[in-house]
Order: sequence, then C-alpha cells, then structure tokens
Amino acid sequence: MRNSFTLEPGTLLDGRFYVVQPIKAGGMGAVYIVQDKMVNDRLCALKQMLDVSATTSERQLSIDRFLSEVQVMQGLNHPGIPKIYSSFVFEQSFFFAMEYIKGQDLATILGEQGNPGLPVNSVVGWALQTLEALKYLHSRKPPITHRDIKPSNLLLREKDQRLMLLDFGISRVTNPAEGYWIGTPGYAPAEQQQGQPEPRSDLYALGATMHELLTGRKPRDWDFPPFEEFGVQVPHSLAEVIATSLGIWPDERYASAEEMSQALKSLPDVSYSLPQADSSDRFEEAVPHLQDRLYPQLQNLITRYSNECHTPYLPKNLDFFEFTLASPTPFTLRIVKNLEKLSVDFYEKQGILGASLLDSVNPLNPGWEPKVDAVVKRFVADYEDSKNGGWGIGLM
Repeated sequence: MRNSFTLEPGTLLDGRFYVVQPIKAGGMGAVYIVQDKMVNDRLCALKQMLDVSATTSERQLSIDRFLSEVQVMQGLNHPGIPKIYSSFVFEQSFFFAMEYIKGQDLATILGEQGNPGLPVNSVVGWALQTLEALKYLHSRKPPITHRDIKPSNLLLREKDQRLMLLDFGISRVTNPAEGYWIGTPGYAPAEQQQGQPEPRSDLYALGATMHELLTGRKPRDWDFPPFEEFGVQVPHSLAEVIATSLGIWPDERYASAEEMSQALKSLPDVSYSLPQADSSDRFEEAVPHLQDRLYPQLQNLITRYSNECHTPYLPKNLDFFEFTLASPTPFTLRIVKNLEKLSVDFYEKQGILGASLLDSVNPLNPGWEPKVDAVVKRFVADYEDSKNGGWGIGLM
C-alpha cells in the first residue's frame, strides 16, 4: 500500500505553493504545510484528496465531498472559520490551500488534560464560540449545516485561544430531500441519520460534544448518562441546557444557535471568557466592502474588453488573484491581501517585467473608496498606453 503522503518537501504546486512538510494523513487525504510564494511566503495548510477509492462510485463520492468543502468554504468570512485561499487540480488529485492555524483540537486537549473531563467554564466558553460560527452558517441563504461538530473538529488557536471550526468536508447547503446521511455516530442526531439534516442537527452535535468534554466519555447514539455517574460536578442549569440540545428530534431542542447561546449566557452559576476581536479580525470583516467596490469595476472591464480579457470570472473572496488583459502583451493587475500590513495591495505587471506597486488600501481607514477607483483607472490607462506603444508602468 502506498504512503498516504504523496508530495515531497520542496514540491511546488500551481506555480505558487511550496511544500514544507506533511502534517496529517488519513484514508481520504493528506494535509501539508506549504509556503505561498505569491503572498510573502505565508504559511498555509494544503489539503489533498487522495485517490484511494476501490470503485468509480466511491471515488466520485470522495470527489463530491472534497468539492463540497471547497464550495462551502470559499463563500464564508467569519473569524471562527478558516479561510480558503485557492483550489486546483494536480496529477489527478484535488487540492485547496487554506489558512494555517497553529493550535490543538479539543479531542487532544481532552486526552491530555481530562480528569475525566475539562473545566465547566472552559467548555461553556468554547460552546459559545462554536455557536457564534454556527449562527453565521445557519444564517446563510440557504442555511449551511456543518454536520460533523465534534471535539476533533474544534481547534483552539494558540496565539489568542480563539476556537476555530474545522473540516467542512461533509458540510452542505441544507437540502431535506437528499435522502442519505453522513456524519459521525454518537454526534449525529436521528434526523441526520435519516438523511434529513437541518441547522438544529448541529445543536445536537454540540450538546454531545459538551457532554464528552465534561465527562471524558465518547457519545453513543442517544445515550448520555447523568454527569453524577462520572463524578463530575456540573451546575444543574448547565445540565438542563445540554439536555435540551440533545432532544431526540429537532422540535425538542433549541430553535436556533442564537437561542442556545442566550441560554448559556444566562446561566447564573457559570462564568466564562471569550477572545476579543483584534485589528486583523476587523480588517477581515472590512475586506468584503472593498471587494464590493472593486468587483463591479472589474466586471465592467471583462465586458468592455471581451476577447482581450483573460480573466473570465472573479473569485468569491478577495485574497489573491490576477486580473489580466492582453493585446498582444499580457497586462496584469495583481491583488494581494496583506495581513501583516492590514492592506490590500495592488500591483501592475506587463509581460515579463517585474510587478510594480500601484497602491495599498486599508478598508478600515476613512476615505479608502477613491483609492480603489484610482487604482482601476490607472491600470486601464496604463493598459491603453501599452497598446499604443507606451510603457505605462511606473509613469504618472
């Protein structure tokens, strides 16, 4: 049987991602730490779907799950959900690069520190952070269910103790007519096992996760013994919240992630702490506003230049991409989100010449909108000048 890790350190993929080291492998794929050579050598997690299927139908299911993860994550922007940067195919494998998060998942923390479970205050704080991510997912149009909330998919980020919701490989836009179920036994509620997951299915899984984190016992389908049986002291009010989330059917649970969150916040005898939003979080929240300003202008250029435009569509998220016009020489507007400087950097590149910085824009700063407009106008003017035999780059 071949090694699950198929990429050697030093491999360059998609002309951009340099493999540093493998970090995780399983039956369906592998994960590597890579450097993004297009974005200041930032570290990313590169996920690969391996072709280990015995049959064509099994391989198609694996591909569907992988593409589902990419499609779901590309449209998300939340501080508790890792960001996806790029996706591509290489040697019959599917890859996507995403935010690299250094930390420990709650299953590992439970295994190392559980006695038999973890402190009540910590578990409640983690649950509240998970619910914030679930509120965001469930409010999408249509709602998105994660389908696999469990300790190993909840990662505590080292730098700020923010909880991150991982592994969207089985997340789907909610469709009650799908008719099959997928998830992890013990965490998946009855309706999910009947092929009809909905947002409240994630609340059940979170309740099962909280029970496990407090007791150290992995959940079994619809079997959650009282905390006293484990010698664990859990306030009665918290036990009631968890019990409500574990209702056998959706109507027996909280109506929403918001309602469950409010129930936890209202507990009279439980304290907790939550990480505060920092400047990078605020920057990430503001970037979509810059994107809303930029994309209509680029879309107009796609229409205006038609056959001269080599960028047929714009990506869902503004992270890194190149917008290229060519007649006959390629003329590119390179757009890079720079988290170190908290800016979106615009570069202009003609043919084989090096890229030249046009401007850096921070959407948190007042009056940033005209700078975006000016960058696009400058790019168009330089392109037109190049068509007329000029060398627009670097000239004012």
